[in-house]
Amino acid sequence: MKTFKHIIFIVCSLILSACTKIIDIDLPTAEPGLVVEGNLDFNPSNAIDTLYIKLSLTTDYFNPDIPKVSNAVVWVEDFQNNRYPFQEFSDTGIYFSTEIQKPQEGDSFKLHIEYGNDIYEATETYIKSPKIEEVIQTREKFFDESRYVLRVYYQDELQNKQKYNYYYLMFQKDSHSPQPRVVSNEFSAGNRMETLYIANENTQPGNLIHIQLGQISRNYYDFIYAFFDAINNGGGPFQTPAGQIVGNVKNMTSPEKEALGYFRILDLQTTQHVIYEQPNP
Repeated sequence: MKTFKHIIFIVCSLILSACTKIIDIDLPTAEPGLVVEGNLDFNPSNAIDTLYIKLSLTTDYFNPDIPKVSNAVVWVEDFQNNRYPFQEFSDTGIYFSTEIQKPQEGDSFKLHIEYGNDIYEATETYIKSPKIEEVIQTREKFFDESRYVLRVYYQDELQNKQKYNYYYLMFQKDSHSPQPRVVSNEFSAGNRMETLYIANENTQPGNLIHIQLGQISRNYYDFIYAFFDAINNGGGPFQTPAGQIVGNVKNMTSPEKEALGYFRILDLQTTQHVIYEQPNP
């Protein structure tokens, strides 16, 4: 009995002492990879569009700083083989151009990036977007909480070359973080589409909601859907990802060194809505 009690004491002592000991774990670090945020967003309201390509590198999970890619060679080529160079804002990794004219339905563009002895390319096609026809505000109850709700309406038009249409929407309250989403017309083909935005509990009358709408390709829809799914399912530095989220940017020099991100082209329809007072439901 004394021996058993002694063993219990030793085990408990080891457990308690382990609670205060700091253990350093060496985590494997992969070679940094290129991350591309290529957004050619054409706004019908703008006479001249400023288009952006943002370049960065992957980094360690616990690193709060995202490495920016400077001194890359970036240009976009249109369907007529015209090249438009992108200039970098001072050491920000953000490249811009104001030279590209608004395209027509079906026009294709190719992104070209030269960085670190590698060449990256991506191609995307411009799709005309429907206009935002109406925004309706209501105030509804969700789990005993009153929330402002916006319903955004736009007309889906059937396409001859594809079975479904796909849309990207973004909602942003004042200068807060944007809330993007993607939807398809699978159950509303050829009809008036409705997308809901449920404001958070802190939304008050006078808040300005920025709304964006763009029709997108099936590839971009799949990419964003997989990206949102990975975020919503949590994860962390020790969790194995469900699968590779593949974009359309390809490394032409070393195919095994894949780039992350996407090169998109949008006909970006925009509007704004000011939240107004409504009685509690």
